[in-house]
Amino acid sequence: MSNHKNKIGIISLLISILGLITVQWLISVEFLLHPYWYILLSGFEAATIGGVADWFAVSALFHEIKIPFVKKHTNIIVRNRVKLTEGVVDLVTNKWLAPEIIKEKIAEFSIVKNIMEALRLPKNKKRVVGFFKDTLVRLTRELDTPEMVGFIQSIMREQMKDLNVASPVGSWMKRSIHEGAHEPLWRMVFSSAQKTIFDNTTRLAMLNLVEKQLQEYKREGLFKGIFLGIAGGLGVMNSEVICDKILTSMNSFIEHAKDDPKHQLRMKVEDRVLRFSEQLISGDPEAVKMMDVWKQKIINNTDAQHMIRNLLSNLRESLSHQLTKNESEISGFIEKNMDKVLLELEGDKDNQDKIDRWLRFNISELIVKYHPEIGEMVRLSLTKLDDVELVSQIEDKVGNDLQFIRLNGAVVGGLVGVFIATLRLML
Repeated sequence: MSNHKNKIGIISLLISILGLITVQWLISVEFLLHPYWYILLSGFEAATIGGVADWFAVSALFHEIKIPFVKKHTNIIVRNRVKLTEGVVDLVTNKWLAPEIIKEKIAEFSIVKNIMEALRLPKNKKRVVGFFKDTLVRLTRELDTPEMVGFIQSIMREQMKDLNVASPVGSWMKRSIHEGAHEPLWRMVFSSAQKTIFDNTTRLAMLNLVEKQLQEYKREGLFKGIFLGIAGGLGVMNSEVICDKILTSMNSFIEHAKDDPKHQLRMKVEDRVLRFSEQLISGDPEAVKMMDVWKQKIINNTDAQHMIRNLLSNLRESLSHQLTKNESEISGFIEKNMDKVLLELEGDKDNQDKIDRWLRFNISELIVKYHPEIGEMVRLSLTKLDDVELVSQIEDKVGNDLQFIRLNGAVVGGLVGVFIATLRLML
């Protein structure tokens, strides 16, 4: 169909020319003698003139026709491309896509309903979930930065500044002792103490302490010095033996305390802890003040920063792992809540109208603000084309249809010629 259109102008012109030549020749050889044949001859003459004129008009739009005195009026598109460009820009921005027209079109449909319908499609839902996951991945990369650690610590400091932790801590301490939840703590403390006792550093410190005490004892009096000197000479008073005896006794004491829940040491410590917990619960000023001091030390301690950083690092790794998986709890959570929001919004006409009004208002504001950009995009697109590309694109879009102008020129010209010749013959 496209090729037929491209040739129809040429075919109509050739028919006109061939008809003119044929009829003129037949009349000249007196084969056609009746006067009415001159009507047909006039028709072919006028058709030829109309076809040639329209061929020139159409060709002059796109190409330069090298005919003296006429050439400057051809290649019209290229010669007037600046005016053509500005005309297209004006037509698009102020007529076809004027702000008022765009606003009227937006007002004809519900933006919210179209969004909800789009989000019901699995492929679009998957894209939205992917968008949220990508956004969260970018956010988690900054989760354990020094700035975030400082921010979290400042929030904790602000929130805990006036927070009463005394009563809850006291209740927790009291409940832990009554329920025996502190037993693992006792075992850990005693086990650590036993390891410390038999450490070489501990033994060396104890040995130095024993020797220091013996020297001080010697200096307390002449007889004490003589006694320790004789005992040392006889091997009765040996610092290392005394040190080992002390350490062994301490270990034995700790061992008994560790295995006996009713041990005197444990009972005394637990009794003191219970009394302190009661003071915290009752709001005893001294106990509460002590707890506040501990609270501030914990909050402002540099170790708190390390703890927060470690927590945030673990959270970042866990979230990153979840977010990079195709199917994860986070994906399910996002999808579930998105379905919930859509379902609630679907049954809430008032909210739909509110959102639509808000969207239309903001879109309208953006249209007014950035409307000149439409013209700039059209202008830029046309400016990027060289003359050959510009002509080629326009001719490709309308060239086929312009061939009918040439056909119409030949047909209308022929009919007018026939009419004039008939009128002349009748007169």
